[in-house]
Amino acid sequence: MNGLTTITTKGQVTIPENVRKILDISPGDKAVFSTIDKNKKQLVVKIIPKSTVNQLYGSLASSISKTDMDTIRQRAGKLLGKKYMIK
Repeated sequence: MNGLTTITTKGQVTIPENVRKILDISPGDKAVFSTIDKNKKQLVVKIIPKSTVNQLYGSLASSISKTDMDTIRQRAGKLLGKKYMIK
């Protein structure tokens, strides 16, 4: 076993330092939980380096143009207003 950690009341865990070093995990990397086996209470955690996530930014086409956050919030508010019939 490479490390033991405690689950917090928020369901969070800290990856032990020696495991982070072995896997070269850095702040900002993402963790994906996969291959969950409920009966054995086991899961596989896959680490996605931050650099990989950054490389994917903008790789998908979108009909929404890049704009400032205030405009995005206003548009989202209007769409949600229509969806829930709020003026």
